Parts: sequence; structure tokens; C-alpha cells
Amino acid sequence: MRIGTKMIVGYILLIIIPFLFFAIFVYAQLNEKLTTQYQLANQQNIEQLAVNLDASFLKIESLYSIYQNNSALIDYLRGNELNDRDLIYSYLKDISPALSFASLAEAQVDNLTVYPKTQRKMLTVSGFKPYEEGRKELTDAELSALSPKSGLWKRAETGGTLSLVFYHKIYNDLYSNDLGILAISVHSSLVEDFVQSLRSMHSGNTVLLTDANGQTIYRSIDNENNFKTLDDAARRVHAGEKEHVNARFIVNSAPIKQLGWTVIEINPRESLVHLIRVKQWWLLGGGGLLLLLSTLYYAILSSLTKRMLLLSRHMRRVGPDWLGHSYTGPVGKDEFGYLISNYNAMIARIDELVNRVQKVEILKKDAEFKMLQAQIQPHFLYNTLETMRMLARANDDSTVSEMAYSLGSLMRYSLSRKDNTTIGEEWEYLRQYLAIHKIRMPDLQIEWEKDEAATSIPCPRFILQPLVENSILHGFSKRRGGKLVSIRMAVQGEFVIIIVADNGTGVSDDRMRLLQQKLRDNNGYDEGGISETEGIGLSNVLQRVKAYFGPQSSLALESKLGEGTVCTLKLYLEERDHAKLDDH
Repeated sequence: MRIGTKMIVGYILLIIIPFLFFAIFVYAQLNEKLTTQYQLANQQNIEQLAVNLDASFLKIESLYSIYQNNSALIDYLRGNELNDRDLIYSYLKDISPALSFASLAEAQVDNLTVYPKTQRKMLTVSGFKPYEEGRKELTDAELSALSPKSGLWKRAETGGTLSLVFYHKIYNDLYSNDLGILAISVHSSLVEDFVQSLRSMHSGNTVLLTDANGQTIYRSIDNENNFKTLDDAARRVHAGEKEHVNARFIVNSAPIKQLGWTVIEINPRESLVHLIRVKQWWLLGGGGLLLLLSTLYYAILSSLTKRMLLLSRHMRRVGPDWLGHSYTGPVGKDEFGYLISNYNAMIARIDELVNRVQKVEILKKDAEFKMLQAQIQPHFLYNTLETMRMLARANDDSTVSEMAYSLGSLMRYSLSRKDNTTIGEEWEYLRQYLAIHKIRMPDLQIEWEKDEAATSIPCPRFILQPLVENSILHGFSKRRGGKLVSIRMAVQGEFVIIIVADNGTGVSDDRMRLLQQKLRDNNGYDEGGISETEGIGLSNVLQRVKAYFGPQSSLALESKLGEGTVCTLKLYLEERDHAKLDDH
């Protein structure tokens, strides 16, 4: 799976799914809390409005005491014998003002009517009607329910409006006999304003008025398709469930005690979200939270994936010609930064090893090429030298015999196809080489000092002969008198130290600086000022030694003009196994 796909899957698993679960949980908690608060607030409002409506009805009912205590009206209803003049005077002075006071005291009072039970006079004047008409408005049960302490509210049959009439019996002074019925008609606006107040509080709500039997008296509704829901709400309230919530509606109710009715308000749940704008804030908050989490996720992972992608691109470009280019992008200090650092160290080490192998191969081929120049029919030369040695011995010429033997040994060693040798074999080759020069230069003295512990150590071929050749050909070329070459070998700690010293003419300061500079730079196979007869050359020796034994190995020159030269070769033993492996 690609890293991009993994990031998408990780984002879904770590961000989207937890966020959705969290959002659903918070929404459920918030919805429940807001619904409860909304329902409690609605319940307080509807109860307060119902109490206010009850108070209005009580004020209207209190008008009854005015007429029950009006002596002129009581005398009229009892049928006390009054002449017409006195009756008219009493009506105009005491009764008519009392009847008019009702609408003045309470603006909601529409009309006040007295139905005398026995009195038949003045039934045509304003405020009085025959008892039979009032009796028709009440059933026997309703009439029996009227008592000195309680009246009766009844809805007027006026075309579906909410006009109400308050009925109460008027009694004599001793409340022993009822004298008539008092009917106070109330404007329908009293209840309609109450309903409108409820509807104006919440858009889209429905208001029901039910009687004591749970029957709907009045409904104010926008959607006529919700009758089934309204009837169900009315039944539950009548069963004693004052308030409840379902999946679609929030229901609140309150009693109108004076009427014996119940007012029910039904709000759709959408009004809750619409009212407090929870939906908009929820979307904004959720989107903001998701954006924040996405930003944090991107910031955390981009620091890792960016470095990972850059490193991956660099690794694809790495090849034999690209090993010298380390990763240069951001690294960091975390585990991935540690991996990048080790990766750079690894390709640097690989580059070093590859270069070392290449240098060894180049130097080896260069040495082989120069040796091939002298490789002319080797078997013929061996046989010729052996014949010369046998003739010299036959003529008792030991010097020529030894020289022929040494030269043959040198040629066999030089023309051998082995890649490596040991320090002991190099030492023996050097003895044969100097044996020939000693015959040529009788005044040549050689001092040998060998550490047997170093003789079995593997090494490249031809690393000692160029050092001695430098002394023979250059140190002694212009010297007259005794010549001394000192060759010492010793193991010191992690190094094998080989020192070649002579008492030759030495090297001038300028030439010494040139040689030392070239050895430090390690930038060539030929020292320029040294002739071709020096063989492979000091720089060649140094490069092959470093490639084989490691960069800790070194070759140092010290010389004073007229005093001689000291050449010190240090071979680092710790990495010789790696060098040997690389050389193969």
C-alpha cells in the first residue's frame, strides 16, 4: 500500500470515524439538554398565561357579588309590590347603573343579562329577559350545579367562536330561594388573545383547548394533516401526562381551572433547532473542529512523510555514479532523523569502499602493465639465467652465480600472478633485490632488523622495494664512499612500522616539500621529480597501502641535504581484513 493511501486510511480511521462518533454523542447530549430546557421554559410560559387567564375569569366572576348585594335588584326580583313609577325610578337609579357597570369594570364583558324567575315586569327593557330563555341555555344538570357559592362557565353557541357566558343564580337575602339567573357574556377575544399569545411565542406550534372529558373544544393549527397527532396528545394529557416529548413533537399543557379546561401547546422539534440556531452553530463548530483536527494531523504527519518521500526519491537515484551525493533534505532529531543520518553514513561508507576497490584495481593494473613490459618470454629468461648460473659455478665464479640466482628469484616474484603476498615474502624479495645491488656496489652496507610477528601479515606486493629503490638510485647516485641502508620492521600496537633509512645525499628542501605535498594530497602516481627508474613510485605505494590497510596507514619522508633520508611506512592492522576482502 502506497504512503498516500495509508495516510488517507489513517485519516479516516483516526480522524473522521472518531469525530463522527464524538459528534453523534455530543449532539445527543446537547439535544437532550436543550429539549429539556426548552420544554421547561414552555411549561412555565403556558402555566403563567393560564394563570393570567384564570385571573381574568375570577375578576369577571367577582361581578356577581355586585348584583347579589344590589337591594333594588333583589326587591325587583322578589316581586315586591311597587307601582310602575317607583319601579321605573328604582331601575333608572339603582338597577340600570349596576348593569352598565359590568362592561365598564371589565372591558372583556360583552353583555350582562338577568333572567327573573317570577317577575314579569320590565322584561323588555335592556338587561332583562324572560326566565325561560335563560333556562333554555342550561341543561338540568348544569342548572342544578349552580349554587350560592359557585357559578358555571359555558361556551356560547355563536358559530364556533370562543364566546363564553358565566351563569350564576341570584338569591334572596337569606339565600333560601333563587330569584333568577345572572348571565355575563364575555367577548371571544379574551380566550382568542390567550391562544394567540401562545402561538406567537413559537412559530409553527399548535394550541388545543379541551374540556374535562378530554374532548377538543377549540384548535388553532396551521397543518390540518396533524389531527391524529393532536388527538393522541389530547388523550395523553387527559390521562394525566402533563408534558411529554416524542420523536416529532414537544407537548406542554396547563389547566384553566375556572373553566375546567386544559390548554395544550404542541411544538414540532424543528422549532427548537430553528429557535436557538443550534443547527447552524453545530455545523460551524463541527466543521471548525474537523478542520482543526485535519490541520494537526497534516502538521504531524507531513513532517514525517515529507522526509520519507524525499529520502525515497534520493534512494531511487542512488547508483554507482551517485554514491558521493548524500541526502541533503530536512533530517530532524526523531527516529526517522536517526535513520537518515545512518543512511548518509552508509552510502558514504559504500562510496569509500567502492573508491578503494577502484583505486586498488587501477593501481594493480598499472603495476601489471609496467611488469608486462618486462615480461618477454619469461621461461626463456629463466632458462638463460639458470644456464648462466650453471656455467658460472662450473668456472668457479660464485659472484656471477649468486647474481644470476638472485635475478631469477626477483623475476619469478615480479612475474607471479598472485594479487597479494605477506610481509615476510616482501622482506625476502627485498633481500634478493639488495643482494644484486651489493654485488654492483661493494661498499654498500645493509642493516636488517625484522619482527617475526609481522612476517605472516598479508599485504599488497611491491610495497617495500620502491622505498629501498629510492635510496639506491637517488640517495647514493652522487655519493662517494661508504653507503649504508638500514631496514627495520617492528609491530607497535595497532601498526606495523617499517623504516628505511640511508646515508645518501638527501633531498633539498624544495623537493622535499613537493614530495610531502604530493603524499598528503595523494593525487598522483608519479612524484614528478623522481625518475621512472623508481618503479611504481612512492605515491603508488601509499595509495595501495591505504586502500588495503585503511586510511589510518601512512608514508612519511624525512631528509636533510647531505645527511640522508628516512622513509617510514605505517600499516594499520585493524582494517587489514576489510582491505583484504576488498582487494579480492
